[in-house]
Amino acid sequence: MSAKALSDNKQKYLDVAVDIASQCDRCGSCTTVCPLFKEKGIESAGARGKNNLVHGLAKGIVESSSKLKTASNFCLLCRACVDNCPNKVATDDAMISLRQHLAESDGGASLKYQMVGGMMSKSLLVSLTSSVFKALRFFKLNKMVPSGLIPSEYTKTEYMHNFSGPAALGARPVLTTVDVTSSSRVAYFHACGMNMMFPDAVKSSKSLIEKAAKVTTVQIQNNCCGIVHLVHGLREKFTELAKKNIELFEGVDVVVTDCASCSGTLKHMPKYFQDDPDWYDRAQKFSNKVMGLSEFLVNAGYKPEYNENVKLTFHEPCHLGRGQGIKNQPRQLLNMAGHFIEMKDADKCCGGSGTFAIDFPEVSNRMLLEKGSSINKTGADIVVTECPVCLSQMSKAAKNRKGSFRAMHISQVL
Repeated sequence: MSAKALSDNKQKYLDVAVDIASQCDRCGSCTTVCPLFKEKGIESAGARGKNNLVHGLAKGIVESSSKLKTASNFCLLCRACVDNCPNKVATDDAMISLRQHLAESDGGASLKYQMVGGMMSKSLLVSLTSSVFKALRFFKLNKMVPSGLIPSEYTKTEYMHNFSGPAALGARPVLTTVDVTSSSRVAYFHACGMNMMFPDAVKSSKSLIEKAAKVTTVQIQNNCCGIVHLVHGLREKFTELAKKNIELFEGVDVVVTDCASCSGTLKHMPKYFQDDPDWYDRAQKFSNKVMGLSEFLVNAGYKPEYNENVKLTFHEPCHLGRGQGIKNQPRQLLNMAGHFIEMKDADKCCGGSGTFAIDFPEVSNRMLLEKGSSINKTGADIVVTECPVCLSQMSKAAKNRKGSFRAMHISQVL
């Protein structure tokens, strides 16, 4: 790419960030709900302060520096600010564009993000990593890996052994059809995080998709959804992965994934192709057939067996609830699966948010302690979620609470 093209690209991303930040009227509504503003108590931690930084950079008042990079990365992209903002200012999108601008200004994303993005863009490496994680779990060596990066997985088999009794087992749910035809082709979108960290949940998800509806299932080995690349200054690689996935799934009618980050990214794909009419239309068709797992199951009319021996609560992933509006569906299913107890601040970010827990471990751990306390107060046996990063955090919360509750993916209790 020529120097002029690089410069134009860099300016384009800053212009996008400025356009979004200009919609902020500095009212401060965001400061009341931003978990990071609560943690730090400084303007740059919250959405209002971050939008001011964008303006400052554009006007030459703020310099492009490592401090600015840290401030832009110190964002959960949880959209709590967007939900509470009178103008619905998409500060998360502004931060994604600002990160891309800063990466291009420095000649590329940091080496750390390039390594993570490079690994996740190669399906063979994801499979290999999954095998390594599985071996480490088998030999109980995963507990030696710092920061809970390879969490233990509480399996469906263990769940059935510990919580299911004769009285709890009802009739098998009746197979129903979704609002497509019985010849509809449904594909499961493999999430990198699910494959690497929670293989038992992946099996449960695939089984549920086949059980829930009389449809034709299609096996496709997809690429990473690209969210890591998108949010860390690797837009070119994100676009490349997106195009490959769009092409791979053009022959199916429904794409189902059990990762909220994946479904959120895939559903919002068209906005990243607005300057490319041909790919925009293809991206729109692709996004229109993407569904989160609980969304698909409710749409299919799936009814899980009721287990009277278990108390369940739900942690709502940011990318599921605020990102896609999928709030009622998982709760509806869990109410049918056992004694469901709503947790206080169920939709409050757990501090995972992709690489945030690695980049800012102290803040993440404090947020997780608060989430663990909320879970514990429900008296639930199991905290359920629908995102591998959140599930990893919930597993750490369970460990912190010395096993007073367990953490499971929603597919494993349905």
